[in-house]
This record gives sequence, C-alpha cells and structure tokens, in this order.
Amino acid sequence: MLKYTLAFIKNDNQLLMINRQKAPWQGGWNGVGGKLEPGETPEACVIREVWEETGIRLVKPFFRGIVTWHGESEPVQGMYVFTAHVPSGEVEHLPRATREGILAMKEVSWILSQSNFGTVPTIRFFLKEILNRAKAPADYHCTFDGDRLVHTEIRALTLSGVSEAAELK
Repeated sequence: MLKYTLAFIKNDNQLLMINRQKAPWQGGWNGVGGKLEPGETPEACVIREVWEETGIRLVKPFFRGIVTWHGESEPVQGMYVFTAHVPSGEVEHLPRATREGILAMKEVSWILSQSNFGTVPTIRFFLKEILNRAKAPADYHCTFDGDRLVHTEIRALTLSGVSEAAELK
C-alpha cells in the first residue's frame, strides 16, 4: 500500500492546482492530495484530502494509476492518482489562500509547457497520460538524483497494483 494520494480536478480545460506552502516541493504547483490514514482506502483518502484542502466534495474520483519514485539510496515511494470533474460553481472564488497553499485554476497547456518550471517536476511526465481516460491506469515511475528528475518510465501496473486498482473501481 502506498502512503499518498493526489487528485487533478478539472473544469473545462483547467485544473485546480495548489502552490504548496511547505515541503516537499514548497512553492511548486501540484494537484491536491495527502497522506492516507490507517485503514483508509485511497479513494476515501483523496475525497477527504480534497475536502479538507479545498472545500470541494468529490463524489466519485476516477482512478488513473500510481506515481512512484525513488532516489539513489531511497526505497520506492508513491501515490495513487485520481482525476475528477468539478462544476464551475465549485471553483468560482479562486485564487484563494489556504493553510496548505494557494489554490488556483491553471490551464492544462500552462501546466504541461516545457518552459514552465513552476510545477512539481514529475507532473509534465504523467499529467497528459492520466487526463486521457482512454489510457489504462499505469505506474508512472520517476528516478531522482537529489531533487533532479533523471529518468522516467511508464510501467504496467503490477499484480498488487492491479488488485488495488480493482478495489478502487
């Protein structure tokens, strides 16, 4: 079981992003999510975290895979990634500061731009794939050297990942 969840909440061609107030990736734009509590399912966690950080109640987030990462001498870590659609009325009072950071709607093209160094570095690698619901959920693996992303690969979900994904549907 992975420790974290992350959601990308879409409205038209924009995503709800948070500019993180604290580490990891302090100052970087990212999706909304957090740490699983004991006994909590990934879906329940992402619903809770989105509510706590944004005030938006997700009804049925869509599981899109996992993002895993490791550094030179670190064990593999990871998070379950979800997407969701939210009506315009849910995101009308943005940007807005919260205890976790600044919430704002950002154009998908801005987030994916190779010239954009304001997002968490892994996002440009996996975001386009997870937004395409025709693609099967996968393991988007990232290798770091310190804070520098040095290698990425898309892997089929392992048997345990497939089992966990089946529980999420």
